Amino acid sequence: MRLRLLAFLALAAPAATLLPLREALACGGCFAPPTETTVVNAHRMVLSVSPVQSVLWDQIQYAGDPSEFAWVLPVKRGATLEVGSDAWFETLDAATSVRITAPNINCGGSGGGCGALARSASDSAGGEAFGGNEQVTVLHRGTVGPYETATLATDAPGALNRWLDDNGFGVDDSTQPVIDAYVRENFDFIALKLQPGKDVKEMKPVRVVIPGASAALPLRMVAAGTGANVAITLFTISESRLAPEGFAAAAIPHDLLAWDFAAQDSNYGELREKALAAADGGRAFLTPYAQQGSLFSPVSSSAAPFGVQYTTSGSTTPVDTIAAAFAQQGLANGETQDTACAVRFAGLAAEGRVVASPCPAGVPLSDPSCGEVPSGQIDARELACGPLDDLAVAMIGLHPKDVWLTRLEANLPRAALDTDLVLSPGPQARVDNWLRARVSVRAQVVCGAATPVTLDGDRASRSRGQGTLVGVTLGALALALAAAVARRGARRFASRPA
Repeated sequence: MRLRLLAFLALAAPAATLLPLREALACGGCFAPPTETTVVNAHRMVLSVSPVQSVLWDQIQYAGDPSEFAWVLPVKRGATLEVGSDAWFETLDAATSVRITAPNINCGGSGGGCGALARSASDSAGGEAFGGNEQVTVLHRGTVGPYETATLATDAPGALNRWLDDNGFGVDDSTQPVIDAYVRENFDFIALKLQPGKDVKEMKPVRVVIPGASAALPLRMVAAGTGANVAITLFTISESRLAPEGFAAAAIPHDLLAWDFAAQDSNYGELREKALAAADGGRAFLTPYAQQGSLFSPVSSSAAPFGVQYTTSGSTTPVDTIAAAFAQQGLANGETQDTACAVRFAGLAAEGRVVASPCPAGVPLSDPSCGEVPSGQIDARELACGPLDDLAVAMIGLHPKDVWLTRLEANLPRAALDTDLVLSPGPQARVDNWLRARVSVRAQVVCGAATPVTLDGDRASRSRGQGTLVGVTLGALALALAAAVARRGARRFASRPA
C-alpha cells in the first residue's frame, strides 16, 4: 500500500531583531489518509535565533513504513530550504540527554565510597515533473538531498489542496482551512517529497532559513496526524536561555532519584514521565539541560567533576566539547572528510566576535560567489567541516562565548496543541544533565547482605533494601534510563564523565 504523509511547517516573515517575538517560525504537523496507520509520535527540532536570521531543523519520527513522505511548508519570501545532517541531531541529542550516576556509598561505615549536513540544490530534469494548474504557479522546481521540491504560489482558496492532490500528496479535506489561512496571509509554499526510488531511511532533517529573528512554533499545526500524545524535543541555540510561555515548567524531584545497584539503572524515566503528566495536566515542558558556552567549552558538574567527555560512534578517542563531537560524528557518518575542523573549534570558547556569513542571502557557504566578512568578525566558513555546515549556519549572527544551548522536552496531550509555543528569555540559570542519585536501592549486592550501608555524608535511612521506595515498587525502579532514551531513537554516540 502506498502511503502519503504530509507535514506542514509554518515559516514567519522577517521580524524585529530582539526577543521575544510572536511570529511563528516553523513546526510540523502530519496528515495521512484515514485508511493508513502511520502516526507521528515525536518531533525533534533545533531552533537557532539571532538578530540576523532564524533557522529551524525539523525531524519527524513516526510509526509506520511509508513509501512516500511529503512536507508542505508555508513560507514568506526570502526563506531558503536546505538539508541538515544526521550528525547534528545525533550530537545534540546524545550530549544533552540526562545521565544518572550511582550514589557514593559506604560499606560498614568505612571511609571509602564506591559507585560507580550535506546540502545540494539545483534545477532537476529527473523524476516526475510537478504539474501546475490555472490557479497555482510553480515558481521553481529542484532537488535538495533526497527530496524533490517545488515552490508554489496561489491566491485562490482551495487551489493548493487541488494541486497537492493532483501531484501525489494525500491531503484530506480537513487541511484546507489551514492552508487557506496561509494563502490569505500571502504565503508561498514549498512542497517536497522523496525522489522516486529513495528509501525512507534516506529522509534527512530539513533546514529552513529566513532573515530576522523569530522564536515561536505553531503547535496547532502539530495536532494533525498525531496520536493521543506527541513527544517533542526542542534544542534552542541563542544568546539567552529560552523558555516556553504559557506552559508549565515540569521539575524532577531530585530527592527521589534512586539508583538500583542490582539492576544498574535508575528511576529517572518514571519520575520524568510523572512530572510531565502532573504539571498542568501535561501542558508542560521540562528543561533537562541548559548551558552557556557549552558548544565550544568543556563542561563539568558535581556528578562529573573532572569534566564530561564525548565518545562518538566509530571512534575510541574522547573529545571534550559538543562542537568537536559534532565534527567527529560527521566523520563517522561519512558526512564530511574534513579532519581539521575540530581543531579550529578549539579557539572559539572565549570568542566575543560575531559570526558572519560572507555569502548573499540564500547562497551556501561553499559557493564561489561568497566574499569576505568585515574585519573584526568571524567568517562562518571557519565553523564548517566541508559540507558539514549545520554548526556554522546555526552560529551566524551570534557571539560564540555568549551562546546558550538549551534542551526542552514535552509529552503533550493532543488537547494541549491548541496553543502556539512562544519562546522568550527565561531564567538565565544553568541546568546540568549529569545527575547523581540521592537514594540507593539493593546496595547489598556491593557491600554484602550483612553489612550496613550509608551514603557519603548521609543517613543510613537513605539506603533501601528489598522494601518499597517512597511508594514506588522495585519493579518500577527497574525501568532503565537507557530504555527511556532508546524510545527516542538509537543513540549514535554516548557521553561519559572523564
